[in-house]
Amino acid sequence: MSKSIQSNRQGSAIRGENLAFTDLDDPVALLERTLLVKEIVSVKLEKLQEGHIFLIVINIADTNHYDDIIGVFGYKFADDLLNIRLADLQFISKIQSFFRVGFWSIGFIYRSKTVDEMKSIRTLLNDVLAKPLICRGIPIAIKAGIGVCDLMKSPIAAEDLLQATYLAGQAGAASPTGWAECNYDHANDHRRAFTLISDISNAMNTPGQFKLAYQARVTLRTGKADAVEALLRWHHPVLGRITPDEFIPLVEATGLIRDLTFWVLSYAISQAAKWHADNQKVKICVKISTKNLEEDDFVGRITALLELHKFSPKFLELEFSERRSFENPSIARSRFLELRAMGVNISIDDFATGKDSFRTLANIPANFLKIDRRVIKFLPDNLRYQALVRSMIHMAHEMDMQVVAEGVETSAVQEMLRAWNCDFAEGYLINWPMPADAFISWFTETFPRE
Repeated sequence: MSKSIQSNRQGSAIRGENLAFTDLDDPVALLERTLLVKEIVSVKLEKLQEGHIFLIVINIADTNHYDDIIGVFGYKFADDLLNIRLADLQFISKIQSFFRVGFWSIGFIYRSKTVDEMKSIRTLLNDVLAKPLICRGIPIAIKAGIGVCDLMKSPIAAEDLLQATYLAGQAGAASPTGWAECNYDHANDHRRAFTLISDISNAMNTPGQFKLAYQARVTLRTGKADAVEALLRWHHPVLGRITPDEFIPLVEATGLIRDLTFWVLSYAISQAAKWHADNQKVKICVKISTKNLEEDDFVGRITALLELHKFSPKFLELEFSERRSFENPSIARSRFLELRAMGVNISIDDFATGKDSFRTLANIPANFLKIDRRVIKFLPDNLRYQALVRSMIHMAHEMDMQVVAEGVETSAVQEMLRAWNCDFAEGYLINWPMPADAFISWFTETFPRE
């Protein structure tokens, strides 16, 4: 863009005028994404003798930044910012059509005869997108990202290719160069994630997809069972076994975590109540999400479940992962205090893997601390980890908390933990997670009634 255009723009901004450009007065005037997909299909059918044809997607700003700008300045201001940036890109738009890809994302097809020509365009785009945006006298600093894909080499369908290039643009914003090449695996990953999210509700209502497996926890001092942890398992009818580490973070990003948590709680408490009726009175441990603690009726719904199954709260233990941050720590603390007052046990799970472990320890009224398996696995050969775990056990005891070691797989580690006065252990050394019927058979045989 010429210096005169920059000068005129800054002058208008200083005078407080609304900036408008006759060709790009309304960002909606960008050509629709469906037309870009059609053009990609057409280009992929071409037989080039030389040169390359690239799809380029520019993320003017990420969606979070876009939302922040809308919240502070409004939609008209955001449209003006987009107009300014589009005007900066007129050196390309004179020879290329621009298409809308997302809120603040545009795409276009670029034909390059040589590699050097493409490098030159990259440099020009980086220079333009690095310029500060000034609208109505207000400077706005945003980080753009550019995704690029060589259409003559891409092996996937046009719609998937556009998505992958858009994702590359997001990655480009975090790259020192501002650019990122299209990664086809990312498109597949996002499609898989979307499929899982779409199928969660159906899985909760279809027998056989979601199931609970059970794993015992033993007291290291006596070797007797102290509790049983209910672990969620998902067998997807098409994708097969889906691990909780894959689908739980996806569910936590949606309102579905409310329903899924209470699906697990309902089944776990119901099963534990049946065991109690048969005089197998152990605690049931259930993982919850930190997101659940934002629900106003969270404690009330748990109370209702306990009353429905005539299950004592002292036999329920709720675990939350220390890896997941609290959106509102004060509300979370209040919920936990209510639950503790009822007699429900609270456990900090995955301890030593989060970003703020000691703040969590100091502020959450838990009575159990579970040291993550990724720490426990290093114990046999790592003196530093041994010192770390001994310190954790001592610190937890000083705070009137009992300690559970996760992922105990060998007798040597178990003996080590027992010598350090660790309270409980769980892991494959004790038992593998099992369905309810298999678990209770193993449990009654291993821990006969006295």
